[in-house]
Amino acid sequence: MDDLTTLRDAWDRPAPPSAAAHAAARAALLERASARTAGTAPRRARRFRLPRMGLRLAAVGALAVTIAAGVTVAQNLGGTDKNGHPRPVVPGLPAGAVANAQTVLAQAAEHAQARPHKPPRADQWVYTETRYTSPGNPPIGKVQTSKTPLKTRIDRTWYRADGKRLASYDHGKLEISPTGGGVPPIGYTSLSTLPRDPDALLAWFRRQGAPGDTADERDGHIFDLLGSLLDNNGVVPPQQEATVYRAMAKISGVTLNKEALDVDGRPALAVSRVNEGWLRSEILFDRKTYAFLGERSVAVKDHTGDAGTGKSGSWTVKKGTIDVLFVRLAAGVVDKPGQRP
Repeated sequence: MDDLTTLRDAWDRPAPPSAAAHAAARAALLERASARTAGTAPRRARRFRLPRMGLRLAAVGALAVTIAAGVTVAQNLGGTDKNGHPRPVVPGLPAGAVANAQTVLAQAAEHAQARPHKPPRADQWVYTETRYTSPGNPPIGKVQTSKTPLKTRIDRTWYRADGKRLASYDHGKLEISPTGGGVPPIGYTSLSTLPRDPDALLAWFRRQGAPGDTADERDGHIFDLLGSLLDNNGVVPPQQEATVYRAMAKISGVTLNKEALDVDGRPALAVSRVNEGWLRSEILFDRKTYAFLGERSVAVKDHTGDAGTGKSGSWTVKKGTIDVLFVRLAAGVVDKPGQRP
């Protein structure tokens, strides 16, 4: 089952949507999947719970998430690189030592810049395969807990490198649609124009109008947007990817989650931030290569939210409830949509 099927199932019967309505709905879903506009969350399910962040798409299926305990990593800085950024002394952080989030992010930036890379041509396509796991939208009047069954969906998408086209399968048929603009941008060409200095990148995101009543809320939104840039783009220019990590390190409240997370069978390092006082957002890295693995968000305290604008009622999420787990399964450059690397 996919988002379009979910849409059709939710339509009032016996009158199904017309062909024109179906096409318009599909175009809206594709645009939301390819671009982030103010108050919209195309692929970041957790934002449903923050009133200003918009609704998340539904997820179906089931997946168990394994959480192991107790790894720590090392803080060991050795001067700066040619750009004046902190340089870790060792190529990997040994388990059993102590570190902070800034150390891990510095390592991730170093490794991002050092990885072999060949930029795609503007007419090539970037394939991304991802798995999203979530308990789904919290029902009004209900309580979600760590025992609430999780659901999953697999997304396979192709973005043209110039960011102007998106391709995905709809009931076995490959559909190609135009994409819209948004924040963060979609497409290798657009990403390559972003600032390469972390302070300049943060300033760029702030100019886009990050919502929030306080500086802390706005910082939390920017932290999420930086993660979304990685979510929505399977291949990011190395310099811009490194800058994303260095920008994250400058955001207030960013810490290292010193737990070993089993992400699809892979232990991970987690750099995190608690947003709105209750939801911890984590950026997950491979412990050896520092490659971006995905994201995870989990409630760190009980939270009750309202139904939203124009509606009545509330929902509750208990501490320890997984809000969303995003795992990147594959990414690469291909010559046409439908191909896989």
